Amino acid sequence: MGRALGARYLDGVHFSAETEDELRSLHAKGFVVHVMRTTAWVNFLYLTWAMVRRALPPVRAVSNLRPWFTRPWRQTKHRGDYAQRYEYARQNGGSGLVFLRRTALLAPSGKETREDPFPALVAMARQSDRPVYLVPELFIWEKRTARLKPNWVDIVFGSPEAPGFLHSMLAFFRNYKRAQFRVGEPIDLRRFVEQNPQDSDDVLARKVRSTLHVHLARETRAVFGPPVKPSSRVIDETLRDRQLRKILDEHAAATNRKQESVLREARRNLVAIAARPSPTTLAFISPVLEWVFNRIYDGIEVDEAGLHRALKAAGKAPLVLCPSHKSHVDYLVMSWILWNRGYTVPLVAAGANLSFWPLGSIFRRCGAFFLRRSFKDDKVYSASFKAYVRKLVHDGTHQEFFPEGGRSRTGKLLTPKLGMFTWQVESVLEGARNDLMFVPVAIDYEKVVESGSYSKELAGGEKKPEDLKALLSTPKVLAARYGRIHLGFDEPISLREFMQARGLNPDEPVTDEQKKGLVRALGNRVMYGISKVSTVTPHALVSTSLLAHRRRGLTQREMADRISILRRIALEDGAPLPVELRNAPSNPETMGPIQDAMRTFISDEMVRTQEARGEVIYQVEDSRRPEMSFYKNTLMNLVAARSLVANAVLAGGSPAQYDAVKARALFLSRLFKVEFIYRVGITFDTIFAETVERLVRMGLVMHEGDTLKVAPEPHARPELEFLADMLRDYLEAYLLAALTLEDVASGATQDKKAFIKLALETGRAEYHAGRITAAESLAKVTLENAVAYLQDQKLLVEKDKKLELGPAAQDAAARKQLADGIREYLKRA
Repeated sequence: MGRALGARYLDGVHFSAETEDELRSLHAKGFVVHVMRTTAWVNFLYLTWAMVRRALPPVRAVSNLRPWFTRPWRQTKHRGDYAQRYEYARQNGGSGLVFLRRTALLAPSGKETREDPFPALVAMARQSDRPVYLVPELFIWEKRTARLKPNWVDIVFGSPEAPGFLHSMLAFFRNYKRAQFRVGEPIDLRRFVEQNPQDSDDVLARKVRSTLHVHLARETRAVFGPPVKPSSRVIDETLRDRQLRKILDEHAAATNRKQESVLREARRNLVAIAARPSPTTLAFISPVLEWVFNRIYDGIEVDEAGLHRALKAAGKAPLVLCPSHKSHVDYLVMSWILWNRGYTVPLVAAGANLSFWPLGSIFRRCGAFFLRRSFKDDKVYSASFKAYVRKLVHDGTHQEFFPEGGRSRTGKLLTPKLGMFTWQVESVLEGARNDLMFVPVAIDYEKVVESGSYSKELAGGEKKPEDLKALLSTPKVLAARYGRIHLGFDEPISLREFMQARGLNPDEPVTDEQKKGLVRALGNRVMYGISKVSTVTPHALVSTSLLAHRRRGLTQREMADRISILRRIALEDGAPLPVELRNAPSNPETMGPIQDAMRTFISDEMVRTQEARGEVIYQVEDSRRPEMSFYKNTLMNLVAARSLVANAVLAGGSPAQYDAVKARALFLSRLFKVEFIYRVGITFDTIFAETVERLVRMGLVMHEGDTLKVAPEPHARPELEFLADMLRDYLEAYLLAALTLEDVASGATQDKKAFIKLALETGRAEYHAGRITAAESLAKVTLENAVAYLQDQKLLVEKDKKLELGPAAQDAAARKQLADGIREYLKRA
């Protein structure tokens, strides 16, 4: 019966593999005493069952648990001398359990326990030849955090911090499917004694007890965040911010307005900005989202080890989750994953365009706070928003924002927008908090809901605003299937440690230039972290293999070879692969995820098949290439370095001087500076040398002395051309921008919008004339990046929002040289 009850109610508790490994390691090295915050029958029951279930040393000694409950466990000592009790547990290969506080009527936070086993444990550690580990642990089966002011329910039945028997029973059976078990930082009691040789056992016992309280408080805060405050209180406290009041007073004086009027404006801004998180709303929305996700997706794969690592770091400082942004689903999936695992939902920065009725109100209650896309000229709004962020940092609230700013319409990672990074960093520098943990998160889709609208926007169409009409189109979405979602988590980045690594002292003031450099470096580091943990999906492998091809069609065998090359690169670089793709065939005609991805593209009429001489040939529909390129672009950061070098090797003929190839690769890396995410803190020379070495190991290039040449094997040139052609659409887009410089010279275009429109028209003419071959090169976002490059190189300058030729492009020969230089990489037959 016990096994049946355990399997029914306890088996689903989230007990991570990392937690199990950590406990097993501690048990192997010494005697473990589990330490929990407050006496609760369900805590003892679960821990006893979990230890037996995982073949870990069972609980054999308990302190501060009511004797009537431990009687069924006759091998567990709960009475008598503490030293004998825990010595018995150690001698019998078991472990101990201590509760720090006990529940009590009319005491919402509980009371100190009557039993104090810590002096006996300190004495045991002094005399033992093996370590004694005190392990702070949380068994979380409650969905709400403690209130700032307890209500009558907390007083009578106990609060989440110290739940009474009835409270714990009801809460557990209501939430057991989302319960979790967490382990904090263990204390080596023997080392603790050695570090304090002058203290008596009683003094050490008080110190270690206090340390455990701190550790458990950190773990509790990591899970639940700070105590929940009403949004009205948060707004009131934000309005008392000294820096905000100073700016408001200065603005009132400068604009000759009354201070009360400016203050009312700031309050209105904060009401429009602030989140109003509601556990009740989240509890209602969660099953709805579960139904939607199960309806349209084949599953959500979560990097559990990475998530565990991130949430472990939350015990040291508040988290700032920084996910990639490819779909509106991003707003929902991260919060849903955390809620279902029993963690507090972070407050999510969302664009004010999403605050439309009725979803805006729901999003706000699910933790969204809203910001305008631009507010540089609105000093009151700017100061109000910064003060709100500073308040969140001060309170230790976990946050989430999208470093790219908006959704990526191309599938590739965008350069970071530094506004939110700046306000987070400034909050720490101004003393709101000692540290923050930035967590890069990759959210990858095998198929995005918005892919059709993205391709229209890239072709020059206007972005449609989110409104009720878009919401009512949801039934169309629910009728389709979109594969899997993949979540990957990179190592958390401590802002304090990041500053120290850059030679900055977190406890000393920094200059404006140092702060700008810090924010820029942090943004780039976060984006690189996202690129490292981005999942290589089957759809990305198939689309890349098809699009990086210059002929009309691609045979089944060629497809399989290309996919195998990409998978080999992913394995060599340690890029995440979906579980179902590991050991699966690369042949699109063999049952597996590759075949499923190909069939998806065929059913969506992006790819058609022909059969000749018993062989299947795949052809991409030209009109659907831009939509298909979204999936190819999701893995471009993985192959970008190899593709750059492959183009540099092929463009100059083979063999070629090593330095000449490096110079061509350097030109391309600068040309595409804002297109791809490069490794942080590594020089170009190092990246180039490492990439050449990788191409040599692949058997594609030979490095002999100071020359590089294509390897003589038959497979070398085709595979090198495949890598090079992954950049073809980018090269053609930048060529179009270079050709449009002539229109600026003739006065045919005036501003950026007109330049992009004319470049797209030029592209359509070039494409239909056959002078460019990739329809996906006619992408507005890529052309906007090309304009940024032209401005950076002083080929274009902007004056009063009008584009003019820069000093580097005044000469027609210079403009022609740029266009011809890009064409050099497109000349292969």
